[in-house]
Amino acid sequence: MKVEQLFSNRNIIVVATLAFAAWILFFDRNNYLDSLALDRKIKEMEAEKAFYLRKIAEDSVIISGLKDSAFLERFAREQYHFSRPGEAVYLIEEK
Repeated sequence: MKVEQLFSNRNIIVVATLAFAAWILFFDRNNYLDSLALDRKIKEMEAEKAFYLRKIAEDSVIISGLKDSAFLERFAREQYHFSRPGEAVYLIEEK
């Protein structure tokens, strides 16, 4: 390979392009690999946000229902297995 061919305009452009791509992918402050990791973290946090918003909605319904004494009694019996004195409680689990 001649020296003229080694330093031709085309080879310089290819080398410069590869060096720029390597710099952007690995060495830059906002490199592509860190950007992918941040995108993955954002998706995880958005899923967590959706989960907590659903839980808040469910709990809001329960809290508003607890103002009714009949719902309060049913909730206490189902969730905390409360019973009246002298009353037998049998738990039946569904498969």
